[in-house]
Amino acid sequence: MFWFKNLAAKKNYIENLKILVFAFLLSCSLWYMVVGSSQIEGDIPLRVEYIQLPEDLMITKGMEDSIRVRVRASAERLRSIQNKDFVYPINLKNCVVGANVFPVDINAYTDFKGMEILSVSPSYLLLETDVLLEKKVPIELVFTEKENDDLYIRNLSLEPAEVTLHGPKEKLENITSLKVDFDINQVEKAGEYSKSLPLVLPALVEADKPVTTVRFETWFDLVPVSLSRLVQLDRESSLYTTEPKTVSIELEIPQSKMDSFNIDPAYMAQVRATVQSSNPFADGQVLPVHITLPKGANLVSVTPQYVKLIEKK
Repeated sequence: MFWFKNLAAKKNYIENLKILVFAFLLSCSLWYMVVGSSQIEGDIPLRVEYIQLPEDLMITKGMEDSIRVRVRASAERLRSIQNKDFVYPINLKNCVVGANVFPVDINAYTDFKGMEILSVSPSYLLLETDVLLEKKVPIELVFTEKENDDLYIRNLSLEPAEVTLHGPKEKLENITSLKVDFDINQVEKAGEYSKSLPLVLPALVEADKPVTTVRFETWFDLVPVSLSRLVQLDRESSLYTTEPKTVSIELEIPQSKMDSFNIDPAYMAQVRATVQSSNPFADGQVLPVHITLPKGANLVSVTPQYVKLIEKK
């Protein structure tokens, strides 16, 4: 009797399990029908690829990187193609100089079959082309206005001194040279100078060498001047004096500061001799002499270079 009851229980368990599995499959099917059949909208990008452009032409205007297709389809259908890399080729072999119109046609893409195409943007491409030219032009160095009239330049050179440009005919026909600006006022010392300068090119124009190097030698028209200055203390000047009290200074100053053998007094007033120390002053302390110069002047020598501090009695 017990054996029959156990067998009946097993049969009921199996029947219940079948019902549960059937119910689960039925719910999945219903969910898929509801979610999968719902219509949504989405954008599908098509990457534009330009092919077979004649070698003597170049595109000057109208290039697009991608085309956007707006579609309506089921969520499942849309998800199946959104991660694909679609390429839209544009054949340019029949391009002519000037304007060229290319209508966008996506009917060849079978992936879009069964979808509702809402819009295509842009619906056409208007490409402008021009003859591709090559032209050699010289490089011209343009200096800013000098702030120092005593600055002179010699042995000026550019390397390269000319470049080969590639670009549309419309632009290259108007280019006779490339001008490179240089701020001459950044040069503060006499001697040889060298600096690389990038070329500034118009849009769509390329150069075989994008950088030129300028080299030159500079010198300043200077005259020698001798003078003496009282040594000044940067602090505690009422407590100490120096030995010696004055120093002799040899300078070179710009010729423009001389007027009929008279030196510009305001300019020369900027020459100062001082002693400075990060530690407190002390009697008998030996410190170097620091010379302050106006702009454009060069220090040749200072005698003596050190002075001794003497405490005032």
